[in-house]
Amino acid sequence: MKKLLLSTLFFLNLAFLFAQKDSLKNNSGLVYGPNHSYFLTAPSGWVLDNESGLQEGLMAVFYPKGETWADAETVMYTTFSSYDSTKKEDVNVMIKYDSVQFTTNAPKIKIIKQKPIKMGKTKKTALIYDYLDEENKNFERVAYIGEKKGVAMIIITSRSNAGLQKNIKKFESLLKTYRFLTDNVSLPQ
Repeated sequence: MKKLLLSTLFFLNLAFLFAQKDSLKNNSGLVYGPNHSYFLTAPSGWVLDNESGLQEGLMAVFYPKGETWADAETVMYTTFSSYDSTKKEDVNVMIKYDSVQFTTNAPKIKIIKQKPIKMGKTKKTALIYDYLDEENKNFERVAYIGEKKGVAMIIITSRSNAGLQKNIKKFESLLKTYRFLTDNVSLPQ
């Protein structure tokens, strides 16, 4: 067990060092926490920022170059939700939970299931849902990627539907860079 923990830590350290060096060239980063670690690369013309979203619990946020996380009309971010180990959960349970939360907070919201997206060289498929809230000027597309211990979510959100639609290709570009490493992550206490 100790060998496995040490080798996992070694691998994650190498991956983190690689991610830091590589991120200087192509705006890539390692997103990690309990039950997850994965790489993402910002689309062309966008910035990967690992500081601006921390107060909101987001390790990686994305926005167009020349804009900021706080002021951009359209931004993207990623988050991960672990399954409850006492229940039988999967990606569909998470989608249902999100849909109920959105509907509770915005009863007039339109929820539209989109065509799934195959991601790069992996055999993974992201389930895609739009959450369109005209009343509160919040337009989101969420990619749900089921993993063994939880769901990675990549989200694009805009203050206008036009902003969302204009940046869908950037969202798909970000999504296709997703590379899951491991769910065996040991964090310092």
